Amino acid sequence: MRYFLRKNWLIIATIISLTLNAIAAFLLYQNPKTTLDIYDKSVIKQLPLDYETFKDQWGKAWLGLDVTDVTPDVAARASLYRVEGAYVKSVAPDSPAQKAGLAPGDVVLSFNGRKIRTPKQFQNDLLGSEVGSEVYICVAKDGHRVTVYAVPEKRPLYFPAVNKTFPLVGIKVSEIAFGSERVEKLEELGKPGGVLVEKVIAGSPAEKAELEEGDIIMSFDSRPVRNLREFLSDLAGAQPGQTVSMCLMRAAYRKTVYVTLEKNPGFHQV
Repeated sequence: MRYFLRKNWLIIATIISLTLNAIAAFLLYQNPKTTLDIYDKSVIKQLPLDYETFKDQWGKAWLGLDVTDVTPDVAARASLYRVEGAYVKSVAPDSPAQKAGLAPGDVVLSFNGRKIRTPKQFQNDLLGSEVGSEVYICVAKDGHRVTVYAVPEKRPLYFPAVNKTFPLVGIKVSEIAFGSERVEKLEELGKPGGVLVEKVIAGSPAEKAELEEGDIIMSFDSRPVRNLREFLSDLAGAQPGQTVSMCLMRAAYRKTVYVTLEKNPGFHQV
């Protein structure tokens, strides 16, 4: 027996190593917040987000910077092709923004990969972020394009509360199941994602705009929507009475609808 172990120790060690790796991979797979490759952000899977969870979290994320409109002069100094983005007017001392290297005079161009055209879009995306979850921001800084990484903190109590709007669309929405046929179809179209319409409320703005169950919302007012958090962030920044466009994937074709949002009587649904 000892002779066998000495002669085949390498084979035995390899088998043991493979077995332990398989067990570790299984345990990691059971935890939906764990990524198997920490260097590939695209494979990070978070717990499914629902409307109630998002509504409770919305408005709590804080970076500590004040933004305003980009002027033609600012766009020229930053070598921007268009007068758009969010101009950083001030940064709070010792804030997540300052720690990330953001400074007055920077221009925010994108947030977590989504293009920022106005300060309002930046604020909505930030307020819809999860406290403690890293975000990445592309900025124009000193004539260069720089990506910075920051971790939003909980909004300090001494700041005024952020008003929640959440106008009514009249749909029940959810994340698209990972690995489903819908995901494969989006990949074929070169689309980064979307949200699934599970139900359309009778008599709602969504029904009037002819949304249907099974539709996949791929954009909200010309902004690409990759997941439920992005869709709800955009919705939170809209106002009752506003008409927004939504690009849908329906069966084998795409369709654009226009939805006139209404006042939400009790925030019981989107």
